Amino acid sequence: MRISTRSQVDPFIVMDVMQAAAAAEAEGRHIIHMEVGQPGTGAPKGASTALTASMEQGALGYTVALGLPALRQRIARMYGEWYNVDLDPNRVVITSGSSGGFIL
Repeated sequence: MRISTRSQVDPFIVMDVMQAAAAAEAEGRHIIHMEVGQPGTGAPKGASTALTASMEQGALGYTVALGLPALRQRIARMYGEWYNVDLDPNRVVITSGSSGGFIL
């Protein structure tokens, strides 16, 4: 049996920074948030429109664990177009953010 070493990964320090920033804001200090890389704007209009249309067609359900195959294939193709890299789509994984990628 293989024993997991995931517990040896350093903590995600940015959450501590966010907590400290929230405490400073609660004390009335003006904080410019640069700790997470979170977008400062909403989703692009085209993405919002496409999501709304999909949701109106019925339940979206869960996707496959590694991401939609068509999206993984397109990303692999994009790497070929942009960087002249022959990337196997099986090596592309879609996560909901960097935290999910770190765990992988």
